[in-house]
Amino acid sequence: MSYSFNVENDILVVEVKEKRATVEFSSSLKDDLIKKIEDSTNNVVVDLSKAEFVDSSFLGALVAGLKKATMKNGDLKLVGLQPPVRAMFELTRLYRIFDIFDTVEDALSSF
Repeated sequence: MSYSFNVENDILVVEVKEKRATVEFSSSLKDDLIKKIEDSTNNVVVDLSKAEFVDSSFLGALVAGLKKATMKNGDLKLVGLQPPVRAMFELTRLYRIFDIFDTVEDALSSF
């Protein structure tokens, strides 16, 4: 598995462990993420500090997670965007809908 889930202070922390976050695992991440949000917590932090590239399917999985979290009055926040990943968020203008932080601790304390 290319990602892991951990709960800290009732907030789900998702660590993406791939350098390339692509279609190969974005579907399973989306399904697992939505199930976790439905079953437990509505606040999520996604740690992308290891990812050097993200594709549109992965961005779609993040948007689906954000939508599910906000439907439950929660939020999904991102952490550790490398320059090429940040550029993708700027190109797609997704930086406008996600809160983006430098560290997991900063994101956790923002809830």
